[in-house]
Amino acid sequence: MSDRYNNDNLNNKYDDIDEFFAQFDKQEAADNKRSSSPGQARHSNHVHSGSSKSDYDADPMIYASRSSESRGNRTHRSDARRSGLEERRAQESESGRSERSARRAEKTRSSENSESRTHRAKRALTSVVGSAGSGRNGKSGRKNALKAAGFVFLGIVMAVGIYAGVIFAATPSIDTSNIYDSISQRSIIYDSDGNEIDNLYLSDGNRTLVDYEDIPEDMVNAVVSIEDKKFWSHNGFNFIRMVGAIKDSVVGGSQISGTSTVTQQLARNVYLSEIKGQRSLTRKLSEAYYTIILEKDLSKEEIMEAYLNTIYLGFNAYGVQAAAQTYFSKDVQDLDALECVSLAALPQSPDTYALVKADYTGENSSSLPTISGTDSVTYLYNGDISSSRRTLILNSMEASGYITSDELSSLLEDDLKDHINVNSSDSSSTSSYFADYVIEQVTQDLVSEYGISRSDAQNMIYTGGLKIYTTLDSSIQSIVEEEFEDDSNFTTVSSFSTNSSGDILSDSGSILLYAYSNYFNDDDQFTLESDEYEMNDDGSMTIYAGNRLNIYETESSGETDISIEFKGMYTRENSSFYFIENGTLSIPQQYKTTDSDGNVVISADFFTDYPDFFVASGDSYVVNSENYTLKQKVRQPQAAIVIMENSTGEIKAMMGGRGTSGKYLYNRATSTRQPGSSIKPISVYGPALQMSYEYEKEGRTMDLSNSDGSNWGDYITAGSVINDAQMTVNGEIWPKNSYSGYKGQVTLRTAVQQSINTCAVKVFQNVGTDYSTSMLKKVGITSIVEDGDTNDMNAASLALGGLTDGISPLELTAAYATFPNGGEYQEAIAYTKVLDSNDEVKLEKVSESEQVYDEGVAWIMTDILRTVVSEGIGSSAAISNQPVGGKTGTTSNKYDIWFAGFTPQYTAALWMGNDINLELSDSSGKAASFWSAIMSRVCEDLPTGSFGEQPSNVVKENGEYYTEGTYTKVSLSKSTTSLETNTTELPTTTEETTNEQQTTTQQETTTEQQTTEQQTTTTQ
Repeated sequence: MSDRYNNDNLNNKYDDIDEFFAQFDKQEAADNKRSSSPGQARHSNHVHSGSSKSDYDADPMIYASRSSESRGNRTHRSDARRSGLEERRAQESESGRSERSARRAEKTRSSENSESRTHRAKRALTSVVGSAGSGRNGKSGRKNALKAAGFVFLGIVMAVGIYAGVIFAATPSIDTSNIYDSISQRSIIYDSDGNEIDNLYLSDGNRTLVDYEDIPEDMVNAVVSIEDKKFWSHNGFNFIRMVGAIKDSVVGGSQISGTSTVTQQLARNVYLSEIKGQRSLTRKLSEAYYTIILEKDLSKEEIMEAYLNTIYLGFNAYGVQAAAQTYFSKDVQDLDALECVSLAALPQSPDTYALVKADYTGENSSSLPTISGTDSVTYLYNGDISSSRRTLILNSMEASGYITSDELSSLLEDDLKDHINVNSSDSSSTSSYFADYVIEQVTQDLVSEYGISRSDAQNMIYTGGLKIYTTLDSSIQSIVEEEFEDDSNFTTVSSFSTNSSGDILSDSGSILLYAYSNYFNDDDQFTLESDEYEMNDDGSMTIYAGNRLNIYETESSGETDISIEFKGMYTRENSSFYFIENGTLSIPQQYKTTDSDGNVVISADFFTDYPDFFVASGDSYVVNSENYTLKQKVRQPQAAIVIMENSTGEIKAMMGGRGTSGKYLYNRATSTRQPGSSIKPISVYGPALQMSYEYEKEGRTMDLSNSDGSNWGDYITAGSVINDAQMTVNGEIWPKNSYSGYKGQVTLRTAVQQSINTCAVKVFQNVGTDYSTSMLKKVGITSIVEDGDTNDMNAASLALGGLTDGISPLELTAAYATFPNGGEYQEAIAYTKVLDSNDEVKLEKVSESEQVYDEGVAWIMTDILRTVVSEGIGSSAAISNQPVGGKTGTTSNKYDIWFAGFTPQYTAALWMGNDINLELSDSSGKAASFWSAIMSRVCEDLPTGSFGEQPSNVVKENGEYYTEGTYTKVSLSKSTTSLETNTTELPTTTEETTNEQQTTTQQETTTEQQTTEQQTTTTQ
């Protein structure tokens, strides 16, 4: 840096004081000259006015243009700048010694100077008392007046001193070693490679701290040139600028302004941010107090670093690093000279001078040049408004020797607009689903780890400058996002019933969704029809409940409100189906009450205060779009996926939906839906093989009945024969398969491959509700409802996936990964560590694991699921360079379709469906092909893997795999084989569970519980 602070400058504290008094010397000299010669006085005033102004004015060029000595100094400074920093510092050190010698010599004249100043003070006081000293007792009167004035002056000084002492005593103490603890800092979320993917901050917290060494020299020089020319030499206060500002205020009648040094601004921004807009003496004294402490405790470099990290630079950017990223999409150390100058020009009026403006309306009424934009915002160039201020800074830098004249010319010709590079990616990108999930996980862990409240944890996240290192693989996330933008991957909404108004009807005939056109006209106006309201005699309006508007009470922050809400609606645009969840009329709460019938009454005062809200149109009232709100229009069908690394449990990608923007959206990846047959491997077949393994280890055999035509053997194994035959529950045929008829005897492997519902129920009956539930919990499924009138303790829920609350794609992913992981369940994690602003570890996260399945059982189950893809109904999920295992799932009426599967490297569960229960045009084969489209790209550059070597406790008998001791020779009977060939064959691209959880569920629950109790008694 060309003009840096050093220890010699400590002696400069006398300079400002001497120059302060010099202001009065100059005024006295001017008075003397005016009294001796009017013409000479005018000349002297001109000269002194110019000289004085050069000491504090923002533009040094006035003085420079009048002084050849100044021009020589500029040449000297420019030469020193080119000769290097060390030479400059040596020169400055020598200069400092010379100045100290001069001051020591000056001490010999201190008595005379003191007398001179005393004489001036006495004369000034004499002029205050005016003519009090004239008359008969002139000499005595002057003495008395002088004494009186002295006492008054002393009293004022004492009063001010006492007041200042009181203010200083009441001012909170500060610890300058932790200066950044007093300001908000943005937290940053990083992906698994350390790349920034999101940042979190409140309104004044978009700030990232950088070290002084990372700040360009041009940045510091530009700030010094425009904000505080004596920064490197003063001790917190530039007395000359203060006196000059006061003088200008007295002469010009304006407010005192432009007197704050960088240190004063830092004190104000950091320690007095809440009252920095006040112009009170209390604030000024507190600021002075903090300024003194900052100068005492910190070096000049530390002060400048803190200032540049805290200053607001417009466009929601706090500090030079945030501003560099905001305006130029680069780190501050990479800024060039013009970019540094452009930022230094902003603090005077950051919002006005902001280099970029955001236009969310698309109107661009200011006619500013367009830089870039997204679907939701256009970025406009606003740099011309600060052009003159940049020029001022550049001229000042050249005058101070920070840049050469050639550099000045080049920088003045450069076009700042060519430097602007606003990142035009939508800040509410689809990856915000993952970021939102990470924030929630970090919040929960901070609460748990430190025993703090949830609000304190969130405040730490949004203001504490945390560094959150996540597990996200940005390349995989990008693949997922691209595939979610491809409409061909999605199925469509199937046909549905409507009424004459176009409203969609449910199976019972009630309105499921209103048509958008049944709410709003082509001008987006809502019309309240005559049969939906009544005007009362007192001028109020009653809006009836039970029509197109829902009326109910809500509570927020302890305040009760009455919501007047539009019901769910749909619209079609370009053959695409959109769902709008709801909306509300924007009527303030104080005007709303409810009557005994649940109707809402809008007071007569509302019509007086808001006469244009309801516009009469015949017997109806029209409400314009600015008087209501609607939730976001959401494309249907929707989808969600989570991709997890098998070996670590790290989430590598997450998508919670498509076609929506913003943060804190409804995340379908972490929300539950009915899983259908995708539950079978983790609730039925995997637990059955594990139970058999445990029985054999204990030396017991399982009591398995073959009375239904099955041939289990001593244990339930991959080779067990199960009879796919009609079952009757409470007099009704249940369950049904996705194909007509029954296949007869099939092996367990075939039952999984073809997703045969009867076989799943029969295996479940032998496993039992309790064991099935316990195994689901061990693999991380938390949504099982065990109690209450409606619960999941039955085959419809646990064997066929008709769960009360469902399972989320996130939990299903982690559960399925247990199989390729050798039976070890890995908790899904989204971050690995969290550091605070001082890079100290706040949290560390490692996936917790539990051995749920024996390694041999897990290997056999993995192999069975592999053949679901290679030989069964999951063939659409296959990819070219990796083996794939997994299971499809389709719920009743095709409301939900799934594919949950794995490669040797990753596991992913993909769900597709509508946000409301509308039938889809395709079954689970569409979900499987979507899964394949994503995972084939994710794995395309990976070496072909395998699901591991066959464990030592796995044997192969008659072409099937068993854990040691569980093999029993069984075979398909010829008669049932013949029956199988005469039944309708199962389609290879679709399957459907008939898992309606309806009135028969409770009957079936009772029967199932009885069966389970009998089975448990027999086997135990």
